[in-house]
Amino acid sequence: MPDEDPLIGYREMAERAGIRPGTLRNYRSQGRLPPPDDDSVPDRPRWRLSTFEAWMRARPGHGGRPPKAKPDPDN
Repeated sequence: MPDEDPLIGYREMAERAGIRPGTLRNYRSQGRLPPPDDDSVPDRPRWRLSTFEAWMRARPGHGGRPPKAKPDPDN
């Protein structure tokens, strides 16, 4: 039976977020990612899909806060 809340790493998270894995690594070093749900393998942290989805909803411009207004090109 497949895990309904699988562990995912940087690559899978980046694909879902539409960003590069290196960006997520930077976010983690800056304290902008939640703590990993599994860090038993050195240099291979993993997060539960539910943890990642909650983080995505709370990201600025992605559900947590409205995105910054873009300048009007006509002004």
